[in-house]
Amino acid sequence: MKPAASILLLTTLTGFAYGLLAWLGLYGAAGASESADTLVLAGIGIVLALATLGLIASALHLGRKERAWRAMSQWRSSWLSREGLAALLTYPIVLGYAWAQYRAAGSLGTRLLGGIAALAALSTVYCTAMIYASLKPIRQWHNPHTAPDYLIYALFSGATLLALLRTIVFGTAGIAAVLAAFGALCALVAKLAYWRHVDAQGPLATLASAIGLPKDTTARPLDAPHFSENFILREMGFQIARRHARKLRRIALALGFGLPLLLSVLASLGVLPLLSTSLAVACAALGLLTERWLFFAQATHVAALYYGRRI
Repeated sequence: MKPAASILLLTTLTGFAYGLLAWLGLYGAAGASESADTLVLAGIGIVLALATLGLIASALHLGRKERAWRAMSQWRSSWLSREGLAALLTYPIVLGYAWAQYRAAGSLGTRLLGGIAALAALSTVYCTAMIYASLKPIRQWHNPHTAPDYLIYALFSGATLLALLRTIVFGTAGIAAVLAAFGALCALVAKLAYWRHVDAQGPLATLASAIGLPKDTTARPLDAPHFSENFILREMGFQIARRHARKLRRIALALGFGLPLLLSVLASLGVLPLLSTSLAVACAALGLLTERWLFFAQATHVAALYYGRRI
Protein backbone atom coordinates (compact mmCIF):
# COMPACT_ATOMS: atom_id res chain seq x y z
CA MET A 1 0.00 0.00 0.00
CA LYS A 2 1.19 3.52 -0.74
CA PRO A 3 2.15 5.26 2.54
CA ALA A 4 0.23 8.52 2.96
CA ALA A 5 1.93 11.23 5.01
CA SER A 6 -1.35 12.13 6.73
CA ILE A 7 -1.90 8.56 7.94
CA LEU A 8 1.70 8.25 9.09
CA LEU A 9 1.26 11.41 11.17
CA LEU A 10 -2.12 10.27 12.47
CA THR A 11 -0.98 6.88 13.71
CA THR A 12 2.31 8.17 15.15
CA LEU A 13 0.99 11.30 16.88
CA THR A 14 -2.08 9.60 18.32
CA GLY A 15 0.13 6.74 19.49
CA PHE A 16 2.20 9.16 21.54
CA ALA A 17 -0.91 11.03 22.71
CA TYR A 18 -3.04 8.12 23.82
CA GLY A 19 -0.07 6.21 25.17
CA LEU A 20 0.76 9.18 27.41
CA LEU A 21 -2.90 9.50 28.40
CA ALA A 22 -3.00 5.84 29.38
CA TRP A 23 -0.06 6.31 31.75
CA LEU A 24 -1.47 9.56 33.14
CA GLY A 25 -4.82 7.85 33.70
CA LEU A 26 -3.15 4.99 35.54
CA TYR A 27 -1.20 7.58 37.52
CA GLY A 28 -4.46 9.10 38.71
CA ALA A 29 -6.17 5.74 39.20
CA ALA A 30 -3.37 4.73 41.55
CA GLY A 31 -4.20 7.72 43.74
CA ALA A 32 -0.98 9.62 43.14
CA SER A 33 -1.31 13.31 43.93
CA GLU A 34 2.28 14.41 43.38
CA SER A 35 2.21 17.88 41.75
CA ALA A 36 -1.12 17.20 40.07
CA ASP A 37 -1.32 20.77 38.84
CA THR A 38 1.92 20.40 36.87
CA LEU A 39 2.69 16.86 35.76
CA VAL A 40 -0.84 15.62 34.98
CA LEU A 41 -2.22 18.89 33.67
CA ALA A 42 0.82 19.57 31.49
CA GLY A 43 0.64 15.99 30.25
CA ILE A 44 -3.04 16.32 29.38
CA GLY A 45 -2.28 19.53 27.48
CA ILE A 46 0.28 17.60 25.40
CA VAL A 47 -2.22 14.76 24.89
CA LEU A 48 -4.90 17.12 23.58
CA ALA A 49 -2.45 18.92 21.29
CA LEU A 50 -1.03 15.73 19.75
CA ALA A 51 -4.43 14.03 19.42
CA THR A 52 -5.88 17.10 17.74
CA LEU A 53 -2.97 17.33 15.30
CA GLY A 54 -3.45 13.65 14.49
CA LEU A 55 -7.16 14.11 13.82
CA ILE A 56 -6.45 17.12 11.61
CA ALA A 57 -3.93 15.03 9.65
CA SER A 58 -6.53 12.28 9.19
CA ALA A 59 -9.08 14.82 7.93
CA LEU A 60 -6.59 15.97 5.28
CA HIS A 61 -6.54 12.39 3.98
CA LEU A 62 -10.26 12.46 3.13
CA GLY A 63 -11.29 12.97 -0.46
CA ARG A 64 -14.53 14.80 0.41
CA LYS A 65 -13.75 16.56 3.67
CA GLU A 66 -17.19 18.13 3.93
CA ARG A 67 -18.63 14.63 4.35
CA ALA A 68 -16.33 13.64 7.22
CA TRP A 69 -19.28 13.59 9.61
CA ARG A 70 -20.81 10.69 7.70
CA ALA A 71 -17.95 8.43 8.76
CA MET A 72 -19.26 8.59 12.32
CA SER A 73 -22.64 7.12 11.35
CA GLN A 74 -21.30 3.66 10.46
CA TRP A 75 -20.08 2.70 13.92
CA ARG A 76 -22.01 -0.60 13.87
CA SER A 77 -19.86 -2.02 11.08
CA SER A 78 -16.86 0.26 10.55
CA TRP A 79 -13.76 0.38 12.73
CA LEU A 80 -12.99 3.76 11.15
CA SER A 81 -16.23 5.14 12.56
CA ARG A 82 -15.52 3.58 15.93
CA GLU A 83 -12.07 5.16 15.96
CA GLY A 84 -13.53 8.60 15.24
CA LEU A 85 -16.22 8.25 17.91
CA ALA A 86 -13.74 6.92 20.46
CA ALA A 87 -11.39 9.84 19.75
CA LEU A 88 -14.17 12.41 20.14
CA LEU A 89 -15.58 10.81 23.30
CA THR A 90 -12.11 10.83 24.84
CA TYR A 91 -12.02 14.66 24.85
CA PRO A 92 -14.70 15.24 27.55
CA ILE A 93 -13.29 12.34 29.59
CA VAL A 94 -9.81 13.88 29.49
CA LEU A 95 -11.10 17.33 30.41
CA GLY A 96 -13.16 15.90 33.27
CA TYR A 97 -10.15 13.99 34.56
CA ALA A 98 -7.98 17.12 34.38
CA TRP A 99 -10.55 19.11 36.34
CA ALA A 100 -10.92 16.38 38.97
CA GLN A 101 -7.16 16.00 39.33
CA TYR A 102 -6.78 19.75 39.76
CA ARG A 103 -9.58 20.03 42.32
CA ALA A 104 -9.22 16.81 44.30
CA ALA A 105 -6.17 14.75 43.38
CA GLY A 106 -6.28 11.29 44.93
CA SER A 107 -10.03 11.29 45.57
CA LEU A 108 -12.23 8.35 44.59
CA GLY A 109 -13.81 10.32 41.75
CA THR A 110 -10.42 11.29 40.37
CA ARG A 111 -9.27 7.68 40.54
CA LEU A 112 -12.33 6.52 38.64
CA LEU A 113 -11.92 9.19 35.97
CA GLY A 114 -8.23 8.32 35.66
CA GLY A 115 -9.07 4.68 35.04
CA ILE A 116 -11.76 5.64 32.51
CA ALA A 117 -9.35 7.99 30.73
CA ALA A 118 -6.73 5.22 30.45
CA LEU A 119 -9.36 2.81 29.12
CA ALA A 120 -10.64 5.38 26.61
CA ALA A 121 -7.10 5.99 25.35
CA LEU A 122 -6.34 2.31 24.82
CA SER A 123 -9.77 1.74 23.25
CA THR A 124 -9.08 4.46 20.68
CA VAL A 125 -5.70 2.94 19.80
CA TYR A 126 -7.34 -0.48 19.51
CA CYS A 127 -9.97 0.90 17.11
CA THR A 128 -7.21 2.41 14.99
CA ALA A 129 -5.38 -0.91 14.88
CA MET A 130 -8.52 -2.82 13.94
CA ILE A 131 -9.04 -0.63 10.87
CA TYR A 132 -6.04 -2.46 9.42
CA ALA A 133 -6.28 -5.80 11.23
CA SER A 134 -9.84 -6.33 9.92
CA LEU A 135 -8.82 -6.06 6.25
CA LYS A 136 -8.66 -9.68 5.10
CA PRO A 137 -7.28 -8.96 1.59
CA ILE A 138 -4.01 -7.64 3.10
CA ARG A 139 -2.13 -10.46 4.80
CA GLN A 140 0.51 -8.16 6.32
CA TRP A 141 -2.26 -6.49 8.35
CA HIS A 142 -4.82 -9.23 8.89
CA ASN A 143 -2.90 -11.23 11.51
CA PRO A 144 -2.78 -11.65 15.31
CA HIS A 145 0.14 -9.21 15.66
CA THR A 146 -1.35 -5.95 14.37
CA ALA A 147 -3.71 -4.93 17.18
CA PRO A 148 -1.44 -5.92 20.12
CA ASP A 149 1.53 -4.24 18.43
CA TYR A 150 -0.32 -0.94 18.08
CA LEU A 151 -1.12 -1.01 21.80
CA ILE A 152 2.48 -1.89 22.71
CA TYR A 153 3.90 0.92 20.54
CA ALA A 154 1.45 3.43 22.04
CA LEU A 155 2.36 2.48 25.61
CA PHE A 156 6.05 2.55 24.76
CA SER A 157 5.98 5.96 23.06
CA GLY A 158 3.72 7.36 25.77
CA ALA A 159 6.17 6.16 28.43
CA THR A 160 9.09 7.93 26.73
CA LEU A 161 7.03 11.13 26.65
CA LEU A 162 6.05 10.67 30.30
CA ALA A 163 9.71 10.20 31.27
CA LEU A 164 10.64 13.45 29.53
CA LEU A 165 7.72 15.32 31.11
CA ARG A 166 8.54 14.00 34.57
CA THR A 167 12.17 15.00 34.15
CA ILE A 168 11.16 18.55 33.23
CA VAL A 169 8.83 18.82 36.24
CA PHE A 170 10.83 16.99 38.92
CA GLY A 171 14.37 16.87 37.55
CA THR A 172 14.40 13.07 37.43
CA ALA A 173 12.61 10.52 35.25
CA GLY A 174 12.13 8.01 38.08
CA ILE A 175 9.89 5.02 37.42
CA ALA A 176 8.79 6.53 34.08
CA ALA A 177 12.24 5.83 32.60
CA VAL A 178 11.99 2.21 33.73
CA LEU A 179 8.58 1.95 32.08
CA ALA A 180 10.00 3.47 28.89
CA ALA A 181 12.92 1.03 28.85
CA PHE A 182 10.62 -1.95 29.42
CA GLY A 183 8.24 -0.64 26.76
CA ALA A 184 11.08 -0.28 24.25
CA LEU A 185 12.15 -3.86 24.91
CA CYS A 186 8.60 -5.17 24.48
CA ALA A 187 8.15 -3.12 21.29
CA LEU A 188 11.44 -4.44 19.89
CA VAL A 189 10.42 -8.06 20.53
CA ALA A 190 6.94 -7.45 19.11
CA LYS A 191 8.30 -5.88 15.91
CA LEU A 192 10.73 -8.75 15.33
CA ALA A 193 7.92 -11.26 15.88
CA TYR A 194 5.69 -9.41 13.43
CA TRP A 195 8.32 -9.34 10.69
CA ARG A 196 9.13 -13.00 11.27
CA HIS A 197 5.44 -13.83 10.88
CA VAL A 198 4.80 -11.88 7.68
CA ASP A 199 8.07 -13.03 6.07
CA ALA A 200 7.25 -16.70 6.71
CA GLN A 201 3.59 -16.40 5.77
CA GLY A 202 2.54 -17.77 2.40
CA PRO A 203 0.50 -15.75 -0.12
CA LEU A 204 -3.24 -15.48 0.39
CA ALA A 205 -3.89 -16.58 -3.17
CA THR A 206 -2.23 -17.30 -6.49
CA LEU A 207 -3.35 -16.67 -10.03
CA ALA A 208 -4.26 -20.33 -10.27
CA SER A 209 -6.42 -20.36 -7.14
CA ALA A 210 -8.03 -17.07 -8.17
CA ILE A 211 -9.45 -18.66 -11.32
CA GLY A 212 -10.38 -21.92 -9.65
CA LEU A 213 -7.47 -24.12 -10.74
CA PRO A 214 -5.82 -26.67 -8.42
CA LYS A 215 -3.47 -25.28 -5.80
CA ASP A 216 -0.21 -26.54 -7.33
CA THR A 217 -1.04 -25.38 -10.85
CA THR A 218 1.09 -22.66 -12.39
CA ALA A 219 -0.80 -19.90 -14.15
CA ARG A 220 0.30 -16.70 -15.77
CA PRO A 221 -1.54 -13.93 -17.63
CA LEU A 222 -1.32 -13.89 -21.43
CA ASP A 223 -1.29 -10.11 -21.42
CA ALA A 224 -1.07 -7.35 -18.84
CA PRO A 225 -4.40 -5.88 -17.68
CA HIS A 226 -3.06 -2.36 -18.31
CA PHE A 227 -0.18 -0.90 -20.25
CA SER A 228 0.48 1.89 -17.73
CA GLU A 229 0.24 2.55 -14.01
CA ASN A 230 -3.29 2.80 -12.63
CA PHE A 231 -4.92 3.50 -9.27
CA ILE A 232 -4.67 -0.10 -8.04
CA LEU A 233 -0.96 -0.36 -8.80
CA ARG A 234 -0.21 3.06 -7.33
CA GLU A 235 -2.22 2.65 -4.14
CA MET A 236 -2.55 -1.10 -3.53
CA GLY A 237 0.44 -2.52 -5.33
CA PHE A 238 3.09 -0.12 -4.04
CA GLN A 239 6.49 -1.84 -4.01
CA ILE A 240 9.73 -1.21 -2.21
CA ALA A 241 13.04 -2.82 -3.15
CA ARG A 242 14.03 -5.65 -0.82
CA ARG A 243 17.43 -4.11 -0.09
CA HIS A 244 15.79 -0.83 0.90
CA ALA A 245 13.32 -2.67 3.12
CA ARG A 246 16.13 -4.44 4.96
CA LYS A 247 17.96 -1.15 5.51
CA LEU A 248 14.82 0.61 6.76
CA ARG A 249 14.07 -2.28 9.10
CA ARG A 250 17.47 -1.91 10.71
CA ILE A 251 16.94 1.84 11.04
CA ALA A 252 13.51 1.31 12.62
CA LEU A 253 14.87 -1.22 15.11
CA ALA A 254 17.92 0.84 16.09
CA LEU A 255 16.37 4.29 16.06
CA GLY A 256 12.85 3.41 17.18
CA PHE A 257 13.55 0.85 19.89
CA GLY A 258 17.25 0.21 20.52
CA LEU A 259 18.35 3.79 21.22
CA PRO A 260 15.26 4.68 23.31
CA LEU A 261 15.93 1.53 25.36
CA LEU A 262 19.55 2.55 26.01
CA LEU A 263 18.69 6.19 26.68
CA SER A 264 15.84 5.28 29.03
CA VAL A 265 18.17 3.01 31.01
CA LEU A 266 20.64 5.89 31.31
CA ALA A 267 17.86 8.22 32.45
CA SER A 268 16.71 5.70 35.06
CA LEU A 269 20.28 5.66 36.41
CA GLY A 270 20.32 9.46 36.62
CA VAL A 271 22.79 9.98 33.75
CA LEU A 272 21.91 13.35 32.16
CA PRO A 273 18.19 12.63 32.55
CA LEU A 274 16.89 15.64 30.60
CA LEU A 275 19.18 15.02 27.63
CA SER A 276 18.59 11.26 27.74
CA THR A 277 14.80 11.48 27.85
CA SER A 278 14.71 14.20 25.16
CA LEU A 279 16.81 12.08 22.82
CA ALA A 280 14.71 9.02 23.65
CA VAL A 281 11.53 10.81 22.56
CA ALA A 282 13.15 12.14 19.37
CA CYS A 283 14.55 8.73 18.43
CA ALA A 284 11.28 6.98 19.20
CA ALA A 285 9.35 9.46 17.03
CA LEU A 286 11.68 9.09 14.03
CA GLY A 287 11.94 5.33 14.46
CA LEU A 288 8.19 4.83 14.76
CA LEU A 289 7.61 6.98 11.66
CA THR A 290 10.03 4.69 9.80
CA GLU A 291 8.34 1.59 11.20
CA ARG A 292 4.91 2.91 10.27
CA TRP A 293 6.08 3.76 6.73
CA LEU A 294 7.26 0.17 6.33
CA PHE A 295 4.00 -1.13 7.80
CA PHE A 296 2.15 0.46 4.87
CA ALA A 297 4.80 0.16 2.15
CA GLN A 298 5.26 -3.59 2.59
CA ALA A 299 1.53 -4.36 2.66
CA THR A 300 0.06 -5.53 -0.64
CA HIS A 301 -3.62 -5.85 -1.46
CA VAL A 302 -4.74 -9.11 -3.04
CA ALA A 303 -5.99 -7.11 -6.05
CA ALA A 304 -2.36 -6.58 -7.09
CA LEU A 305 -2.16 -10.31 -7.85
CA TYR A 306 -3.84 -9.72 -11.21
CA TYR A 307 -1.00 -7.41 -12.18
CA GLY A 308 1.70 -9.96 -11.54
CA ARG A 309 2.68 -8.61 -8.12
CA ARG A 310 3.67 -10.98 -5.34
CA ILE A 311 1.30 -10.75 -2.38
